[in-house]
Amino acid sequence: MPPRTDIPPLPAPATVRTVAFCDFDETYLAHADTPTQRHSRRTLEDYLVRAGERHGLLFGWVTGSSLTSVLHKAAGHGLRFLPHFMACSLGTELYVAGDAGPVPEPDWHQRLPAAEHVRGLAEEAVRQLRALDVPLIPQTCRAPDSRVVSYYYAAQDPERDARRLALIGHIADRTLLQVNLSRCNPAAGDPEDCYDVDFLPRGCGKRKIVEHICRLHAVNTAQAFAFGDSGNDLEMLEAVGRGLLVGNCTEEARSRHPHVSAGRHTDAILSELEGALQ
Repeated sequence: MPPRTDIPPLPAPATVRTVAFCDFDETYLAHADTPTQRHSRRTLEDYLVRAGERHGLLFGWVTGSSLTSVLHKAAGHGLRFLPHFMACSLGTELYVAGDAGPVPEPDWHQRLPAAEHVRGLAEEAVRQLRALDVPLIPQTCRAPDSRVVSYYYAAQDPERDARRLALIGHIADRTLLQVNLSRCNPAAGDPEDCYDVDFLPRGCGKRKIVEHICRLHAVNTAQAFAFGDSGNDLEMLEAVGRGLLVGNCTEEARSRHPHVSAGRHTDAILSELEGALQ
């Protein structure tokens, strides 16, 4: 069962007319948590309460972190509201607001394979990569029942990295998995000069979450928003009509996406939503 929480969700809009998908770490939540950032986040929270009623805005987090980690950070940083939905663990889990906290969205969760099956496929992919001299370092951040199996790849030189990252993608496809490859963000607690290598089931991921939520609420993806800060957000940003990187994004993400805000963190989110939803 999902963990309980005392943080209430945003009030639900009577009619959903648009959706905003938002990465959590270093997009919605600035880990530095300065007084200025806390004030900006509270201003956005107040706006989201109004926007649900006035504009039919459904708002959610789409994050690589687990639900337990997200709720822990939300409580520790004093967030006043949870969003209407949370897609956790790189879009392999989807939760919606319930009376006592987030509950699994049933249509999404019934399509997921068993965690043991995903782990077995990932172990086979890593075995094949080891034989091809592609070393991966296990991450310990995932729970045993997670459907994401995560590793780090330590960057060396651009030419060798490009070859090895291409091999990782090829082997993942051959073992019937998806793989997320993105440069690590030290501001979110990641190691320097590494890539995240996240194996996950086919049919999941941030783009699929966008498509699923928009289909549930009969919203055209061209009318939806998305906000992110790193390479693993780009598929989500490209799946909507208004995809924006916050100004504190990684250089990798900035080089691959044309729309970057002048504002950072929640300042960027608030500015974009206020300007578009009039």
